[in-house]
Amino acid sequence: MQDALEMWSGALSHAAADQLAALIARAARVPTAMIHLAEGRQLRVIGGSGLPAGFQQMRPAPLGSTLAGMVLRYDCPLIIADLKHDDRVPADAPAHAVGIRAYAGFPVRAPDGELVGVCAVADYEPREWDPADLAGVDIGAQACTTLVNEQRGRQITEQQRVFLDTLLNSLDTGVAACDARGRLVVVNRSLRAALGVQAGEEPPEQWVPRLPVTGLDRRPLSVEEVPLIRAMAGVHVRGVEQFVDVPGDGRRLYRVNAHPILADDGHLLGAVSAFHDITVQRRAERLHAAELTVARVLADATSLEQAGPPVLDAIASALGWPYAELWQVDARKQELRPVAIHRAPGFTEALPVPDRLHRNQGLAGAAWQRGETVVIPDVHAPDSPVATRTAAAGRLCSALAVPVPSGGEVLAVISLFTDVAEDPQQDLLALLTGVAAQIGQFLERRRAERLQQALATSKDEYLNLVGHELRSPLTIIATYLDLVAEDPDARVSDILPMIDAMRRGSDRLRRLVDALLDLSALDSGHAQIQPVDVDLAALVAGAVRDTQAAATAKHLTLTADLPETLPAHADPARITQLVRILLDNAVAYTPAGGRIDVRVTATDTDAHIQVSDSGVGIPAHERPRVFERFHRGAITLEQAIPGAGLGLSLAQTIAERHHGHITVAPNHHRPGTTFHVHLPRQPAPEPP
Repeated sequence: MQDALEMWSGALSHAAADQLAALIARAARVPTAMIHLAEGRQLRVIGGSGLPAGFQQMRPAPLGSTLAGMVLRYDCPLIIADLKHDDRVPADAPAHAVGIRAYAGFPVRAPDGELVGVCAVADYEPREWDPADLAGVDIGAQACTTLVNEQRGRQITEQQRVFLDTLLNSLDTGVAACDARGRLVVVNRSLRAALGVQAGEEPPEQWVPRLPVTGLDRRPLSVEEVPLIRAMAGVHVRGVEQFVDVPGDGRRLYRVNAHPILADDGHLLGAVSAFHDITVQRRAERLHAAELTVARVLADATSLEQAGPPVLDAIASALGWPYAELWQVDARKQELRPVAIHRAPGFTEALPVPDRLHRNQGLAGAAWQRGETVVIPDVHAPDSPVATRTAAAGRLCSALAVPVPSGGEVLAVISLFTDVAEDPQQDLLALLTGVAAQIGQFLERRRAERLQQALATSKDEYLNLVGHELRSPLTIIATYLDLVAEDPDARVSDILPMIDAMRRGSDRLRRLVDALLDLSALDSGHAQIQPVDVDLAALVAGAVRDTQAAATAKHLTLTADLPETLPAHADPARITQLVRILLDNAVAYTPAGGRIDVRVTATDTDAHIQVSDSGVGIPAHERPRVFERFHRGAITLEQAIPGAGLGLSLAQTIAERHHGHITVAPNHHRPGTTFHVHLPRQPAPEPP
């Protein structure tokens, strides 16, 4: 690149340099004096007096064509009486353009002898330079040494400042420094973005309260607790961990070190602190520990109810999120039910938790419906699936829900909420996906174990069924068939009772086979619930009428307390079947002279059917198994009450396929049992 000389006006020069140039011009008795400072391949005018018109507009010229450049090149004074008649002056010298005719320039040296500039005077008429005039210029050049050194010192200081600022601003580590009065003098780019503060004249009492910094207990720091201020008291602070709520980046964890800055004589100059973002490192450590904890908990647990609380605690604590829920899918009822809830210490908000959720209802229902993780950066957004009551009840900002998959279906959902606006990172989502997979495997193992146990139990009970419920009617039929065969000439009047007995045995077999096929069809989905608009009160009344004859034959009082009408959306045949099962069960287990009471009530959304009897009752230890297939209680066996143990199981299945449920409880003030059926009047549609 061509060497060039760039000149700037004295207006940008140091005032002292201008004054010195004026003194030199007076001593040499010339109209113009200039002081140049060398800066690499350039010369800069730092002081001037009587500069010629047009001097500011001069363009850069080759360094070798300038008079000052010649002084630097030859490292000796340059004395010219008349530029037009001096062969040493290039024809393109800028001095010609401004009318200079006489010139005298002397080198300016640093104390170590280094050539650092030029002190020059000029006249616009030819002149023979007087030695006294030149001596004044030479003395001025020597005087420039002090000025030049001061100027160069300022330049070096400025260069060092720029270098330091560039270095600090290139660091991801945050750096802040203060003076002895606690005023911030350095805040690098990284820390400005995190803290939102800048260097200034404010004392600590003003800038500390604006810091978005808290301790690990989420409490804002006082002035005395800030590491930088502690360092001003002579304390070397190391490894203090603090939370910083970074705008647009959520809550970050920093490790802070701070140290005092002392002069050579030991007096305090200020303090410096460094902020190291350890969010990713600490989160990775916590996530790994959480995975190990979840694996250990699931290995020792026997149910999701037992594993849920410690699993949620491990996940939420690892993420630093204050609230979490675990929901399990009830495949029969096609709904989610809450299994566990986690609240961090200090999170006291009472969030409403429904006892069930359907598909696409709430955050957990949305994750269940979609079968994928649902991230909600803002729970208050109009399109947020988080329930309005939940979002309003707590200081929540963001949320996410992760489905627990297994074999293409969702078995459970983990929902987590945070009180800081946050967009979850990939490592967090990876952890939750891994934990969800562990929970899915756990549920599959538990389901397989229960299925194996149920199969073993069902096999035994099925064998008992075959041994009793099938063999008894078959024995009766076979016996009477043998009798008929032994006496082919028997009178019809003698054969008719045997035919009636065989018909009763055949009916008993048919009912048993129908019940088994019905349950199997409902389980497999071959038999679909077909809801239509019905009058539920009328359906129950019809079932009561159908049972009245059996109740009368056993001298039982059968009453019904029904509303005049009760619109609902249900499968009329299945609801009638359900009520008939409960009524037949009550008739079978109520001794002669007892009573059966049927009552139907409703709310705007739900219907309740209650069937109470004054029968033998169900022992407390048998109630949990009353809806199991093939289960028959001890009293049933003792009193030889006919049945296969399938009716109540079928009734439960019908209720659940209507998204309802059925419970059993003892009567409060009399012997007997009460069955209670809860049915939504407008149930959710059947899943595909």
